[in-house]
This record gives sequence, structure tokens and C-alpha cells, in this order.
Amino acid sequence: MDSIHIKQPKKPLALVVDDDNASRITMGAALRKAGFEIEQAASGKSGIALFDEKKPDLICLDVMMPQMDGFATCREIRKRPGGEYVQILMVTGLEDNESIEEAFRAGGNDFVSKPINWTMFSHRAHYMLRAGEALKDLYLSRSFLAKTQEIAKIGNWQVDLQNNLCTISPEALHILGLSGGPREEITVKELLDTLIGTEQPEIYATVEEAIRERKTFTVNFQKTLTDSSIRYIYMYGQVLRTESGAPEFLLGVVHDSTQMKQAEEEIRYLAFYDSLTGLANRTLFLNRLNSVLEHSKRKKQSFALLFMDIDQFKQINDTMGHHAGDILLKNTADMIKQSIRRVDTVAITSTEEPHTLVARHGGDEFVLILSDIASPESAAIAARRLIAAIPQKQVIDGQEISVSASIGISVFPEDGQEANALLKHADIAMYHAKKNGGNNYQFFKKSLNRAVLSRFTLEQDMKSAIANKEFSLHFQPQLHFLNRGIMGAEALIRWNHPKKGFMPPDKFIPIAEESGLILDINKWVIEEACRQNRIWKDKGLHPVRIALNLSGYKLAEQNIVQLLEQNLKKHSLPGDAIEVEVTENVLMRDTEAIVETLLGIKNLGIKVAIDDFGTGYSSLSYLTSFHVDVIKIDRSFVMHCSDKEKNRVIIKAIIAMGHSLGMKIVAEGIETEEQFRLLKEYGCDEYQGYYFSPPIPAIKFEKLI
Repeated sequence: MDSIHIKQPKKPLALVVDDDNASRITMGAALRKAGFEIEQAASGKSGIALFDEKKPDLICLDVMMPQMDGFATCREIRKRPGGEYVQILMVTGLEDNESIEEAFRAGGNDFVSKPINWTMFSHRAHYMLRAGEALKDLYLSRSFLAKTQEIAKIGNWQVDLQNNLCTISPEALHILGLSGGPREEITVKELLDTLIGTEQPEIYATVEEAIRERKTFTVNFQKTLTDSSIRYIYMYGQVLRTESGAPEFLLGVVHDSTQMKQAEEEIRYLAFYDSLTGLANRTLFLNRLNSVLEHSKRKKQSFALLFMDIDQFKQINDTMGHHAGDILLKNTADMIKQSIRRVDTVAITSTEEPHTLVARHGGDEFVLILSDIASPESAAIAARRLIAAIPQKQVIDGQEISVSASIGISVFPEDGQEANALLKHADIAMYHAKKNGGNNYQFFKKSLNRAVLSRFTLEQDMKSAIANKEFSLHFQPQLHFLNRGIMGAEALIRWNHPKKGFMPPDKFIPIAEESGLILDINKWVIEEACRQNRIWKDKGLHPVRIALNLSGYKLAEQNIVQLLEQNLKKHSLPGDAIEVEVTENVLMRDTEAIVETLLGIKNLGIKVAIDDFGTGYSSLSYLTSFHVDVIKIDRSFVMHCSDKEKNRVIIKAIIAMGHSLGMKIVAEGIETEEQFRLLKEYGCDEYQGYYFSPPIPAIKFEKLI
């Protein structure tokens, strides 16, 4: 039978460094008896050489040696590879505190004085050996963990829940685009400011609450680095508890999930987007269409489906080749994408996230979803802009070609309740558009085509109305309650259509807003009001201010301040010759931009009035935010103030509030003596209404002045 050889464990190696031969022999004998292999050196220099060669587990180092003492030898060994965790026992006959402190400063692990108790010396050597192995294992473990975290892009942090002091690891800082070593004993606020930053308040609040409530959490967020690149961060925190169950630490990890996110996006792109045009593909389109359909059914809202096809595409593709056809498809997709940004602002009215989508349906067919449209006419606006966005002449591969498109429109719920029906009907409508010569759009229902044609005609008529002087201003006097003197007038636009006669503002202003023509109309109103005021001044009439009831459609984007300033200068008018009226709803649309616009108006010396007060948003903070000068009580409160107690209470409250804020109060729509008497009794400043005069032409207003 073969013998079994059992490998004996390797004995630990001890290096004894002492210039005294007797001391080396005695110490070596004691260590050998304790189970150590022994190496000896008679000087610090030779001890360092032996350390480099043998890499001992323990060094017994005499302090008092000539040329190079034990302190210097210890410091040198600590600098060398492997020297950071070897155990060094300093041996000396000195017992003063200064020598002991110097030994530990040099890097010694322990200190023993002569004469040595050899029994205790053996036990101490074994204890130090175990400590050295533990230190080495800890060092390697930490190094391995740090390298693993670096490879996996994971950093860590912790919160001591007893004192709320925190630590962030270097790798976590690196992931977040920051530099430096670990940050220790920082506050919770400093921890959150570093990890998340204040630009993401919801994430910040979630983690802050988890720390405060001592609970586990998971968050995902984006981090913009100093070089403007973006990283996707996954952060997780878990509470560690004591044996009694008390929360002790919140340990967390920070993971850079950018590559994973990018991979997910690439997979998603391949699954849902057309590789040629970059538009959504048929799969994503059908998914979104069903989503919009369910949303619209729930909210009882309309949406439109536009089916677009390039005219004569097959002929172009067959004549010039597939390469030219691909270029035309990409060019068309780019034009649609650019156009859709403008379409959104025209056709979408919902304050919720719109489900607008443009997709390549296949071949040369494109489809467009417009969710929550104000009316079918909004889809027509979008269709006209899409058709206009495609240049009639394009040069592809050096050859000029004619390009146009046809669009079919179906509308939910009129043209179908299900996705397939809406898509089919839009396709049919597109076919009819092609049958009509192409380069046009058609609704599925003929009645809608007629309605859109009527709207389109009205839009075209408005474009020429200013040039043809069809618009005019009527003026409704605003009078003081005490002496019934005319203080000003509200300018109201009127349109005398050459074929349809008088057109009420509520019939054409909404269309003007949707089409963008309101910008030109507002400009004309400002110019005409200033011109008329100058005429009255030149005639020597009593000075009056004209209140301009401008449409609030995109007020901050209309260059209103510049227009007012130009016309005041042109007609040599002071700022108080004009007053600008806006509604409550306008003030709530874009607070920052509106504040800047109204401030610019007030800097011209023009007063700002809130029209139809009490019918808009319930928040009253804008009264101070926008520095309003005048409140106009809506006519709906005034009309029934004589027979409805609640109306009188509201009117009193508005007057009291406005006066307390230093504002003037104007009552709109006063039609009876009783209404006049009540509003005067309540302390209202001015009024307007049919009780004194309806809106009248400028020539009649002159006579009233």
C-alpha cells in the first residue's frame, strides 16, 4: 500500500534585528521554541535587505543600534512592498514615554522593554502574527472590493444613524464625476448635495425622508457632470440594525447604470423605430394609437389621425433607384419632424402630456396622431403645415424632382371607435386626396371638409382684413362713480366683413389665435388705439386713457412691450394714455415670462388691469406677483347683484381686497340704475356698461367727451 504524505503547514518566519549577538541568539531561541523559523541581522541595513529577500511574517527590531537605529529601520521597511502590513515588535531597554511614542510614529505595532519575560514574549509574538494575518486579509479584501467596485462602477456610502454623520467612498465620488479621496464625517445635507444635488428635488426629498424615517429605498436619476455629459445613477440604501432591532447604519450603493441604460435604449430603438428615417415604426405607432384611444375614451376627448403619402413616389423610386427613394423618405421624415413641433402648439390643447406621434407606417406612408384636438379644424391646420413643409422642388443625386404629398384625416369618435377603423378611414380619405390631384388633404366625412373649407376661407379673409381696413375699434366709456365724468374707454375690435357683414369677435378671435393671426391683430389694435388717442389730443379734447383688451394668446411672445413703446413714441403719447387689460387665465400660463412682460409694460408708465376678475383661477397670489393696478369686476357678478346676495358679498370682498392693495376697482356691465347705485354705495371707483353707453365708434365717442 502506498504511503500517504501529509504536507506539513509552513512555519511562520521571524526576523530578529539586533547589533548584540547574545540578544539575537536568546531571542531567536525563544521564537524557535514558539514555532517560528528564524532569520537574524546584526544591523538595520542588513535587516532591510533580509526583509526584501525573505518577506518575514514578524520582525523583532532592536531600537538602539549604531549607524541606523530601529526607528529609521522601521520607517524604511514600512515604505517597501509588503511592508505596510508586516508586524514589527520594537525591543529596547528604554522605558520613557517619548521612546514609546517614537516607536509607534515610526510604524511599530507593539513595544517590549528589556529585560524580556520570554514566556509572555512568545504569546505576544503569536498574537502579533494573528493580527498581521488579519490586517493583511483586510487589506487584500479592501483592495479587492475597491477594484471590484471600480470594474462594476459601484460606489458606497453610509449614514451613522446615531449621530447622522456620513461617509462617501472615492468610487462613488468618481461615478458622480467628482474627484478626491473619501469624504468622512460630513452632514446628511452635504451627503445629499454631493450624491444628488438640489436640481432634482423629488429624488432629494425621497432619500432625505428615507434617512429621516430610517427605511430602505431605491431611486434612479440622471446626473449632469461638469463636462455636461449625463450619467444614469441607480442608488439603493438599506438599514442595518443592532441585535435589539434599533437602526444603527444606513448603508448605500451608487451604481453607474449609464451603459445599461444606453443598451436598453438601443434595444428599444431597434424594436420601435424605423432605421431609415428615425421615426417610430408601425409597432410603436399601433401601441401609441391604442393608448391614445383608451385615454380619449376615458376623458371623452377628440383626437385626429393623419395618414400621409408622397405623391408619385413609386415613379420616382423606379426611375431614379432605391437610393434616391431612401433619400427622399429621409428628407420627408426630417421635414415632418420639424413641422410637428409647430403643429403641437397649434393643435394640442390638453395640459396633460400629449400623445403626439409621427411614424413611418411603411413604404412612403407616414402617420401622425394629434391627441386632444380643440376641433377637427385643428387637424386641418396641422395638415396644411405638413403639406407646406415639403418643398415642391428637391434636388436628389444632382437631379431636380417635383415632390408633393396627400393627407387623409379621420377623427375620433366621429369616424370610428377602434384603431383599425380610424386607420382605414384615414387611408380612404388620403386616397380621395390623391384622386383630387394630390398635394391636398381630405377628411373622411364630407361635412368636415365643408366645415374646414369655411374656416380656411375665414382665415384667409382675416389676412386681408387689416390691409382692406375692415377692422375698426369701438370705444365703451369708463366713468367715475362720484361725478360720472369720463375717465377712459375700453377699445373693442369690430370686423365688418365685406360679404358676411358684422362678425362678432367670439367668432373670429379663437380662429385668429389658433392660426397665429392674432399677433397681427394685436399689433393693429395697439397702433390704431394710439393713433386715435393722438387725434383726440390734437383736437383739444379732454385727455382719456384707452384700455386695450388684447388677446392673451402667447402674450409673452408677441413683443408687446416693444410695440407699445414704438407707438407711444410715434404718436408722442405718455404712458398713462394707454392701459393694458389681461385675464386671470393669462397670468397663470407662464408666470416668469408674463412677469417680465408686464414689468416691461409698467416701466413704460402703462397701468395693468385684470379683466373679468373672479371668473378665472382661484389663486390670488398673482395680484402681488404681477403688480396689478386695476381690477375689473366681471359682468356676471354685476348683472345679478340686485337679486343675488352672494354676488353682492363677492363684489364687496373684491372691492375691499383691491382697495387694501392700493388698486382701482372698475365694474363691468352695469345696465340699470339699481346696479349703479349698489356699486357706488360699495365704494367702486369706476364703471362701464350699457347703463351709460354701449361700445361706440370713435366719432360718437368724441361727442361724449
